[in-house]
Amino acid sequence: MFISPADIDGNAERRLIAENLSRILDVDYDMVYEKGGLVKRKDETIKRGVEKEEADMVRAFIAEYKLDCVHLVTGTERYYPYGNLLSHVLGFTGTDGQGLYGVEYQYDEYLTGTSGKIVTAKNGLGLDMPYKYESYVKAVDGCDLVLTIDYNVQCILEKYLEEALEASDAQNRVTGIIMDPDTGEILAMATKPDFNCNEPNTLDAASQLKLDKSGYEVGSEDYNIYKRQLLGMMWANKAINDLYEPGSTFKIATCSMALEEDIVSRGTHYYCPGYHIVDGYGRIKCHKVSGHGDLNFEEGLQKSCNPTMMITAAKLGEERFYNYYESFGYKELTGIDLPGEASTYCHSFKNFHQTELAVYSFGQTFKLTAIRQLTSISSVANGGNIIVPHVVKQILGDDGNIVSEFGTTVKRQVISADTGAQICDILEKGVTNGVGATNAYVAGYKVGAKTGTSEKRDKADENGNFSLRIGSCFSVAPADDPEVTLIVVVDEPNAAVSRTEGSIIAAPYNSKILAEVLPYLGIEPEYSDKDAENKQTVVSSYIGADVNTAKNKLESLGYEVTVKGDGKTVVSQMPKAGDTLVIKSGKMILYTSSTEQEKTVKVPDVIGKSPSEANKLVIDSGLNISVSGAVATKTSYAVKQFPEAGSKVPEGTVVTIEFMFMDEIIGNTN
Repeated sequence: MFISPADIDGNAERRLIAENLSRILDVDYDMVYEKGGLVKRKDETIKRGVEKEEADMVRAFIAEYKLDCVHLVTGTERYYPYGNLLSHVLGFTGTDGQGLYGVEYQYDEYLTGTSGKIVTAKNGLGLDMPYKYESYVKAVDGCDLVLTIDYNVQCILEKYLEEALEASDAQNRVTGIIMDPDTGEILAMATKPDFNCNEPNTLDAASQLKLDKSGYEVGSEDYNIYKRQLLGMMWANKAINDLYEPGSTFKIATCSMALEEDIVSRGTHYYCPGYHIVDGYGRIKCHKVSGHGDLNFEEGLQKSCNPTMMITAAKLGEERFYNYYESFGYKELTGIDLPGEASTYCHSFKNFHQTELAVYSFGQTFKLTAIRQLTSISSVANGGNIIVPHVVKQILGDDGNIVSEFGTTVKRQVISADTGAQICDILEKGVTNGVGATNAYVAGYKVGAKTGTSEKRDKADENGNFSLRIGSCFSVAPADDPEVTLIVVVDEPNAAVSRTEGSIIAAPYNSKILAEVLPYLGIEPEYSDKDAENKQTVVSSYIGADVNTAKNKLESLGYEVTVKGDGKTVVSQMPKAGDTLVIKSGKMILYTSSTEQEKTVKVPDVIGKSPSEANKLVIDSGLNISVSGAVATKTSYAVKQFPEAGSKVPEGTVVTIEFMFMDEIIGNTN
């Protein structure tokens, strides 16, 4: 919406316009009045993005006073139908339609079309020439982008990142990426908190709270400066813009180097007294200060033993280790097609000595991005290749034809396929056998995983202590035929409300994410004898079916079936259709009369119970059970349940229980 000061008829009309437009559009009177005085100007913008209701009021004002100096101009505006979904990848546009963040910025030249126009001619007196001198230039639409992002996978990732954020009260956000390790296609990428692409200048709740507590007066210069800083931090894509120390997830790279160079085998013996003495520095502790004792190379990776890594790196030597470090891509950008990718912060080789070699071996004193770490260690899943990750698959012209297509780009092979397969196997056995990263376990699937916990050495907490942490977890699945890799990073978990180890604040969410993503991608579960008792299924609907037919069908599936009522047709069932429950202990109740559905039972308290104890309590109460998390080990215990203990629910209701591997808490496994 703009005014033409050159056409304003005197100071009285100038005041009239300023009074009404400031009221209708909620803009500053002095600003409108000042612009109205620029009598040589024909176009002074008063407000962009005027809403329909405001525009209607402006039109009424123009009509009432017969004004020819106030104008409304139609325009276009980008609309994002999913609001917050994928916000950090998509980015947004400015008021002029130019891309400012994300793919909107990265591919702006393709997305932006060419405006149409009419070229007219004027004579020497400034008057329009006849129509025959006019020419018309047709508008050209911009291109369309086809992303590699899978909508459903993205929704799953965002759901559980939100849950991880809430559970950890992470003060510096959480992020996650799911990638096809063979092609480099990003199936999902998200950061929480996020923002609404349609309202990018509205702070998220946490950022707004920081602004409210700043003490700055609303509207003051300091207030506005701080708000802009908070907006910038909110818009930043944490997966590619923020650096962090990877911690023990880097041990995947260290162990890959050693196996590739054939300086160790999976059975090579080590001894961990809880520390290792490094020449020129002294004692460097293991995360398990009491020590792991005797263990082999395979166990060293699974148990995340720092001395194992330091001894292994010393066998490699400074030069070989550093050459591999570069070959894994840690000193270069991944080349992902998103703006603002940050470079790794690390030592140059001339400053890389025995101490640096020791601490690098377990992922500390250098910083990288989540996309860098995922891309580098995904080489164990794809035959040893360093690939270029990407979020755009195709660029289409306005006619639907392909303008550009983006396939797989392999930079180099850093390790052999055999080395990668061995690492995946070691990681999977650690998860399945309850040795390491067990909270990343997914029943029915071979998941390899490695967790990491690192200190923030350059940032103190509110008490001035350097106690802030970053917890992360890398997963590959299926470990014997990888189709996806995943990384979750939780930055600055609040130690007052949760544990801070990656095994506790990240691994359980890797498990939840993959438990939904893998079946969605069509990867069928294969239950071993060990986890067959945890096999689950989704209940079908039997309402309207012949009761005997339904009973026989359910019994053939392994359920214990109870029929209530004397009718011949099922009128209700418990559990309900769509519920998930463990088959082995599943009890189905088929009702043939609505009067039989009144019995309720009390939900038992299973928090702190082992899987077998919890199962017995639930089943003995006349209820069913659904499980998630680390349920395949004797040292797992229930940490969440729904419905909550003491609730009165219908007989046969499913109680959903989440289990966690507690040895990881006791041993402080990275």
